[in-house]
Amino acid sequence: MRVFVPVVLFVLIVCCGNVCAATFEGIVNPLHDIKLAMPIDGIVSKLFVKEGERVAKAEKILKLDDTLQILEVARRKEVYEDNSEPDANKKNIVILKALLDSSQKLFESTASVSHDEVTNLEMQYHTLKGKIDIAEAKKKQELIEYTIAREVLARYVLMSPIEGTITSIKIKEGEWAKTGEMVVSIVDKSLCVVDFNIEERYARTLKAGKTVSLRVREGDALTVKKGKIIFVSSVADRASALVKVKVEFENRNGSVIPGVIAQILF
Repeated sequence: MRVFVPVVLFVLIVCCGNVCAATFEGIVNPLHDIKLAMPIDGIVSKLFVKEGERVAKAEKILKLDDTLQILEVARRKEVYEDNSEPDANKKNIVILKALLDSSQKLFESTASVSHDEVTNLEMQYHTLKGKIDIAEAKKKQELIEYTIAREVLARYVLMSPIEGTITSIKIKEGEWAKTGEMVVSIVDKSLCVVDFNIEERYARTLKAGKTVSLRVREGDALTVKKGKIIFVSSVADRASALVKVKVEFENRNGSVIPGVIAQILF
């Protein structure tokens, strides 16, 4: 029996005649073990889940008090959708353009309108056109501000990024949630990964995508499961000369509890 550092590893070599078998052990980990935090500060107004409950992807987990942000969204919406001034300016510029065109024709044909009057109408037309252009640019800005307000409002609700089980809730209703501090953890153990550290002579026979047999602990017994290699390190650890290998296997029935030992046999 030989023990290798830096990770928990057990190698058992059994020889029978000219046949030798080496077994390497690793720890089973869930493929997804996610720690969630809020992107903004606020008071928790509602918890939608409890520890141990299953959640679907995009399901609500908790919500912060969003009263003020709802009002801000409503205000931004009203500002953006208020088109009374731009609509009035567009109607006025049509009238002003018709008046300018008729004045120019009268000035050119009969001179019954003075040049100063035509020039004054031209200035009014270009000024009003400038106001319309500014209003259109302002509307684009108001749309952006309205969109930002809605996006901020969406951040008041924490959604599950995966389907899994709530394993920990670190906050209660009425408490203050701080930006970046973990409030909920979710685990999806339907797919598990085992990290092995294997001697180079055995690791060189492995490649990503290859199917291997694992023995995984379930209660007092070791159950044989099919696993798929998803990673083989291209370099060995300098301290132990071991090669890191990752193997995943399905655990849809949840019979394997992450944290137990799994073995790979050569």
